[in-house]
Amino acid sequence: MYLIDLRTNTIHDLTCPRYECHLQKIPEDQRKKVYTMETVKRLCDTTYIPRHQGCEWCMPDYFTFDMNKIF
Repeated sequence: MYLIDLRTNTIHDLTCPRYECHLQKIPEDQRKKVYTMETVKRLCDTTYIPRHQGCEWCMPDYFTFDMNKIF
């Protein structure tokens, strides 16, 4: 099962949560559950709006770093 933080459009894997994910800080009304990996792949696709990405710590394969944020 996967959890989407609707504030940042970040997808977390609930089978291996990390301390760095801070899942307890996500408000209940800003959470959405996703049940299949196929849905996660579709949400991370570049053609889907709004753009979702995987969590940096629990889903690094689907995390994309935006180099424009550091400038």
